[in-house]
Amino acid sequence: MSVRSVAAKFVEMCRQGKNFDVMRAMYAPDIVSVEGDGKETAGQGPVIKKSEDWVSDKVFHGETVAGPFFNGANPDQFVVFFTLDITIKATGQRLSREEVGVYTVRNGLIAREQFFYDGAH
Repeated sequence: MSVRSVAAKFVEMCRQGKNFDVMRAMYAPDIVSVEGDGKETAGQGPVIKKSEDWVSDKVFHGETVAGPFFNGANPDQFVVFFTLDITIKATGQRLSREEVGVYTVRNGLIAREQFFYDGAH
């Protein structure tokens, strides 16, 4: 699959709320995930577990997915802009979180994801 095909499928599935299906089907076994604070998680299983842990204390009301966006200087990458509408279970605080994900594709699978956001996540 081309980078554009991977990106289109990724965005389509995320818009359907199938984010974990994306991880299981489209992430390389040796994927590296980098959070905004620089913390890295390696391997498909650990990356999925990290995401499961992150969502476990939140109620999701919706997600907006913009993109994908491309840059000819980095033909193996695409970028997606996310807006998350969530409530923190412990506090009941509802808020909107924005983040950018940069995805690197290798052999038709996502081999790296790197997130950019402001503040604590």
